[in-house]
Amino acid sequence: MFDEMLQMRPLPSVVRFNQIMGQVAKLKPYSAVVALYNRMSMSGIRPDVYSLTIIINCLCRLNTLINGLSVLGKFFKLGFEPNVATFNTLINGFLLHNREAEAIGLFAKMMEIGNCNPDVVTFGTLIKGLCRKGNNGAAIQLLRKMEEGACKPDIVVYSTIIDSLCKDTLAVDAVNLFAEMTSKGIAPDVMTYTSLLHGVCKVGEWKQARRLLNDMVITYNMLMGGYCLRGEMDEAKEVFDLMLSKGSMVGRIHDAQNLLSQMQGCGQLPDVQTFNVLLDDLCKNQQFPKAMELLREMKHKKLDLTIVSYSILIEGMCIAGKIEDARKLFCGLLSKGLQLDVRNTIIRGFFNNNEMSRAMVLIQEMVDRDFSADASTMELIVDLLSAEEGQVVYEKRNTTTTMERQRWCLQHLEIASGAPLT
Repeated sequence: MFDEMLQMRPLPSVVRFNQIMGQVAKLKPYSAVVALYNRMSMSGIRPDVYSLTIIINCLCRLNTLINGLSVLGKFFKLGFEPNVATFNTLINGFLLHNREAEAIGLFAKMMEIGNCNPDVVTFGTLIKGLCRKGNNGAAIQLLRKMEEGACKPDIVVYSTIIDSLCKDTLAVDAVNLFAEMTSKGIAPDVMTYTSLLHGVCKVGEWKQARRLLNDMVITYNMLMGGYCLRGEMDEAKEVFDLMLSKGSMVGRIHDAQNLLSQMQGCGQLPDVQTFNVLLDDLCKNQQFPKAMELLREMKHKKLDLTIVSYSILIEGMCIAGKIEDARKLFCGLLSKGLQLDVRNTIIRGFFNNNEMSRAMVLIQEMVDRDFSADASTMELIVDLLSAEEGQVVYEKRNTTTTMERQRWCLQHLEIASGAPLT
C-alpha cells in the first residue's frame, strides 16, 4: 500500500503515510519505519509533527538516541513546535538509555515553559522509569506533584509505584499508598491486587494477604459480572484467564469454580488452556475426584483435550502418592492410542513411594522402547548405584548418550540384584 501511495498523483496527504507508519511502529520493526519515512521524504512529502514524533520514537528504540535528538532540529527548521507527545517520546528515550537526569531535566523544562504541560502519559512514563531504577522516593514526589496539579494520577500510576514498593519489600508503604488510592475513589484492578498480594506475602503479612485475596475475588466477580451484563464475553474471559495466570485462585478452588460457572452462565465457554489451569490447581490441592469430574466435563463439552491436560492429572496423582491410579490412567490412555510420555513422572512417583522394583520395570520398558529418562529421573537411577559406579556414569556424561548411560545403569543394577529387572 505504501508503494502504491507513492505512485499516486497527486500524492496523498502526510496523514495517510503517518497512519501506515504508526501501525507498522506498533509491530516494532522500527528500522522498517525509518526506511518508510526516508522514502516518503525523498518523494517530496513534507512531514508533520506526528511524522517526526514517530521517527524519534523509532530511533530511540533502535539505540540511536543521538539521532532521535537530531530530529528535533527538523522541528525548528520546518517551523514546528514539539507537542506533549514529542516530549513524552523523548523522555521515554532518555529512560530507555538510562539517562534519568536528562529525562527529569526535560520534564522540568516542560513545566517551566508552560505552553506544553505534562499529561498523565508524561508523569506515568517518568514514574515507571524511576521505579525501574528503584527510585521510589522520586516517583512518589512526582505522584504528589500530580495530585497538586490538574493532571490527576490514575490507577496505572498508583499501581506502578505500589508494585515497585512491593518489589523492594516496602509492603507497609505499599499498603498505605493502596489505602490512599482507594480513599480517593480509584478502584484497584487485578494488577494492583496481584502486586500488593505478592508484596505482603513476601514479608509474611498473612492476615493482610487473606484480606486482599478476599477483596480480589470480589473485584473479579464484579468485573466479570459487569462484562457479562454488557455482553462483552471476550473481556469477561480475559479477566478470568488473567486471574488464573497470576495464581490468584491458588487454594481457592470454590471461588474459581464459581467464576467459571458465571462465565458459562453468560454463554462464554472457556478454552482448554483455562480448564488446564483449573485442573492444575485442583491437583495441587489433591482434590482428585473434582479434577476427574472437571476432566469429564471437558470431554462432555467436546474440548480438544491436550497431552498437557492428562500430564497435569498424572503428575498430580504421583506427587500425592497415588501411583497406581496414575499408572492405570496412563495405561488406559496408551490403550486408546494416545501418545503420552509421562513415564518419567510415574517413575519418580514409584521412587518417592519406595517402590523401586516397579520403577525399574518401567525404566526397562523405556529402554526397550528407546525413550530416554530425563535429568531428574536419571539422577534417581544413579543414586541406586554404588559410589564407584555413580562416578563412572558421571565420567561418561560427555562421551555417551543418555540412553547409553541408562542401559549401563540397568545392567549393573541387574548384576547387583542377581535377577532380571523385568
